Amino acid sequence: MTQAVRDEFMRIKLTDQRNALTQEEKEKSDFFVIEYMNLLLSSGEATDFKDKCFCYWNISDSYAMLRRPTELYKNHLNFAEYVFNGDKIYRFWPISDCTQRFTLIAGGYENFWHDLYKVAVENTPITKENYRIAYETHRAALSVNSSLNIPFEHLKYYNEKFSEFLESVKSREEYSFYMLIFLSAQIKAFERNDIYIEDMCAEFFEALGNKDTATAYAVGEWEYFNRLRSTRNQAVVGITTAINSLIDIGEKKRALELYNETKKYGFPENTYVNKRIY
Repeated sequence: MTQAVRDEFMRIKLTDQRNALTQEEKEKSDFFVIEYMNLLLSSGEATDFKDKCFCYWNISDSYAMLRRPTELYKNHLNFAEYVFNGDKIYRFWPISDCTQRFTLIAGGYENFWHDLYKVAVENTPITKENYRIAYETHRAALSVNSSLNIPFEHLKYYNEKFSEFLESVKSREEYSFYMLIFLSAQIKAFERNDIYIEDMCAEFFEALGNKDTATAYAVGEWEYFNRLRSTRNQAVVGITTAINSLIDIGEKKRALELYNETKKYGFPENTYVNKRIY
């Protein structure tokens, strides 16, 4: 992607400022992204495979933010068809985001997402070029929302495939991070209070003192999903996920003890956790 397109996208998306925006401003930003991405596709400015996928992904993401499942589904049909007719390595791209999945499920398109996932995981080799986006896909798959009806047999399938993925990446440097996310997802998806996640979180405490590194890529780019997360990012994301999973199954005491312990090592105050735990 050209730097000019990336800069314009970041200007419209207002990613870093989103929490400070009003709902009206957020919606306006999302509609601008949809308009701009469609313009890049229709004008022929986006011709490279990765650039087109970036446009499709962000159109779907904006519709997900707007909670418009039908429009999201229609765009995702085009996105998936385009990706699945290309190199197999890219097949995780359309199923790499949890918000998009939840929005599709809310609109009655759960089977559509599940079928994309099944084709991807059963036919896509895991390589050094795509194992990180494969992780994003498995994490999205095993995520649950109490307001959504997700078939239990699908969750069992996602759990099995996530476990198989972990076996294939044991030698990768992010393995412990992926395992922490996997166990946290199991806690919530299957309401398991027998997983003592605290010990694994403790392995990340020291990394909370490390410096974070900013990514040079825009959300939705292939390179964004396949970048190496900083050790601090892995620690913050992993521990946050674990704490929220404990809260979700009613283990607030354990969650609070873990939260307070992590703050001794530099874990940042989390508004969402604070709202749920106190």
